[in-house]
Amino acid sequence: MTSPGGVFSAALVAEDFPWVDMEEEMGMAPDMYREVFDLAQRGTRAFRDRLFDEAISCYTKAQNLRPDPIILGNRSLTFCRLSQLLRERSAADSEYQPLNGLDPTTHAELALKDAEKILSINSNSPRPYILKAYALFLMEHYHEARETLLAGLQVDPLSHVLQTCLNDLDRNTNIAAGARRARLARIDDFECTLCFKLLYEPVTTPCGHSFCRSCLHQSMDHGNKCPMCRTVLFIGPRTCPISVTLSNIIQRNFPEEYAERRSEHETMTYAGVDLMPLFVMDVVLPSQKMALNIFEPRYRLMVRRIMEGNHRMGMVAIDSATGTVADCGCEVEISECEPLPDGRFYLEVEGTRRFRIVRSWDQDGYRVAEVEWLKDIPLPEGSQGRREVKSSYLSHAFL
Repeated sequence: MTSPGGVFSAALVAEDFPWVDMEEEMGMAPDMYREVFDLAQRGTRAFRDRLFDEAISCYTKAQNLRPDPIILGNRSLTFCRLSQLLRERSAADSEYQPLNGLDPTTHAELALKDAEKILSINSNSPRPYILKAYALFLMEHYHEARETLLAGLQVDPLSHVLQTCLNDLDRNTNIAAGARRARLARIDDFECTLCFKLLYEPVTTPCGHSFCRSCLHQSMDHGNKCPMCRTVLFIGPRTCPISVTLSNIIQRNFPEEYAERRSEHETMTYAGVDLMPLFVMDVVLPSQKMALNIFEPRYRLMVRRIMEGNHRMGMVAIDSATGTVADCGCEVEISECEPLPDGRFYLEVEGTRRFRIVRSWDQDGYRVAEVEWLKDIPLPEGSQGRREVKSSYLSHAFL
C-alpha cells in the first residue's frame, strides 16, 4: 500500500521554467532573464537527479533575481522531497553517515511558507493546494492537510490528482488525529482553571465552579476562597464529594484523555515502590511510632497525595555536619490521618524499613527521592561478631 507521502510525491513533478522571446514578457533585461532561466533549469535537473540541496540553492538564486510562482513551487516541492527523504532515512545510514543540516520538520515548514506564498498569488490552480497539503502532511498536521485538499477541490472539483491525494490520505493516515483535534477543542469546556488540564475527580463548589479535587484542596491550603469568584468556601476534604455526574460525562466522552490524566495522577501519588516523598524532620527507626502535626501547605499537599496512594512516606533528618538531608532515612506508614477544621492534619505513623537516597528533587515545594532499600546482613553462626551481639543483648536484658 502506497504511503500518503508517496502519493504526494508521485503527483508532483518539477515544472520547467518557460523561455520567452519577447523582452516585454521577460519583465527584465534579456541577459538577466537568461541567468534566471539557466538557474531554474539547473535546479530542475538537480531535482530530477535527487540532488535536492543543489536544487534548492539554484531555485533560491533564481527566485531572488526574479520572483516567480513556478520557481517558488519547485522550491517548495524540493523542500518536501528532502524532508521526506530525511524521514525515511534508516538509523543505520544515519549512524554510518551523520547529517548536519536542517531537520525534516524545518524543511517542511519552509515548503509550507513557499506554498502559502503561491496561494496568495494564484489560488485558481490545484498545484499550490497539493504542495501545501504535502508540507502539512510532513509536519504531521493531517487534519489541516485534509482541509487544504478540500479547499482545492472547491476550486477544481474535477481534479483527479486532488481526489487521489485526498482519498489516499483518508485511507492510509490516522485521521483519528483529526478527530482527536476536534475532541481537544471540546475538552476546553472540561478543563480545570487551576492546572489547565482535563478535570480529574471533579469537585463543584457551592458557587458553581468546578476544579480537580486535588487542585482545589491545594488552593485552599493558602486560603478558603473560591479561586474563580473569591467566594468564601466552608468545605473540607471530607465535605467536598466528587461530582459523579460530571466525572461520568468526562470518562464517557474523553476515555483516552481521562486515562492519561489518571495515569499522571497515580504517578503523583507515588504508586511506584522506589519513589518516596520525604518529610524532613527527625530520625525514625523501624517499629518506632510517632505523632505528627502537619500544618505547612506543602506538606498538607503531600499528605493528601500519600493518602490517595499507598499511605507511606519517608522521614529523614538534616545532617548536622553538612546541613543537607541525610543519605539514609526510614519509611513510615500512616496508620491514622485526621483532617482538622483549620486544614491541618494529625498523623500517627510507624517506621517500617530503612532506605538510602539515590537522588532527590523538589516537587511542588516538598522533596521527593528515588530510594534503594537497606537490608540487614545476618552475622554467620559462631562468628565473633555474633557472640558479641548476643552477649550485649543478654547483659542488657537482665539490667
